[in-house]
Amino acid sequence: MRILLCNDDGYQAMGIQTLAATLRKAGHDITVVAPHEERSGQSHAMTFFRPVLVRTVDTSTYAIHGTPADCAFLALHDLFKNSRFDMVISGINHGLNVGWDVNYSGTVGAATEAASLGYKAIAVSVDLEGCNTQELMLKAFQNAADLVVYFVEQSEKIAWPKLEVLNLNHPGLQMKGLRTASCGSISVYVPTAHKMTSEELNKHGTHVYMIGGQARRGSNIAEQDVNLIQEGYATASFLEVRQASTTNTASLNTVVEAFQS
Repeated sequence: MRILLCNDDGYQAMGIQTLAATLRKAGHDITVVAPHEERSGQSHAMTFFRPVLVRTVDTSTYAIHGTPADCAFLALHDLFKNSRFDMVISGINHGLNVGWDVNYSGTVGAATEAASLGYKAIAVSVDLEGCNTQELMLKAFQNAADLVVYFVEQSEKIAWPKLEVLNLNHPGLQMKGLRTASCGSISVYVPTAHKMTSEELNKHGTHVYMIGGQARRGSNIAEQDVNLIQEGYATASFLEVRQASTTNTASLNTVVEAFQS
C-alpha cells in the first residue's frame, strides 16, 4: 500500500520515524511529509497568503516550514498530485489525543485535511506517561506502530465513512485490549495557564503565560475514550471532519423567519 505520513512533532520525531520504519518493514511504500520542527496544538490551522518553504530531505522525506495541515495539503494537492496515495496516516503523536483535546491536535488536523480531500485518514497517538527513558519511549512507539499496521491491513474490512478520520490512541507500555470508543466531551488533561511574569514586567503591565496541562482527570462514562485509555485500553474512534450540526433547528428557524418578516 502507498501511504503518506504526516505529524505535528516534526519529521525527525521518534514517533513518525518508528511508524515509517515499521510500515516499510511490513511491505508498504512510505513517504513522509511533515513539519520541519514541532508544531503541536495547531489543530487544522493553515498558512494562507504567506510563503511556505518545502525542503527535500531525501527521496522519501520532505520537511515543511508550516503547519501539519499544510503538510497534508501540499503533499496531496501539489507535491504528489499525479500519484495518488492509498491512505494518509498522521502520527505517531507524542502524547494522547482523546476527548476534547482532538480539537487542538495538529495530528488530527493533518488527518482531517487528508480526509477532506477524499482520502482514508488515520490519526494515531500514544501515551508516554512513565516513559522516562529513550528505551521505554521507543517501546511505546513500537507498540502503537504495530497497532497501526494491524488497522492498515484490516482497512478494507472497515466501512469507512466519508469525511471521517479514524482516531487511534495507544496506552503506551501495556495494553489490556482494544476497544471502539466515543470521543469524550472533556479534556484528559486539566488545562493550566501558568503565569511566568517577573515583577519588573508587572510594573509595566506586561504578562507572560505558559498554557498547558499535565494533571489528568477521568470520565465516568465507561465507553468514552478518555476513560478507556486511562484504564489501559487502546481506543479506536471515528471523528467527523465537517463542522455540521444535526441539532433540531426549529427554534432557530423561528428567529430567522421573524427577521425576514
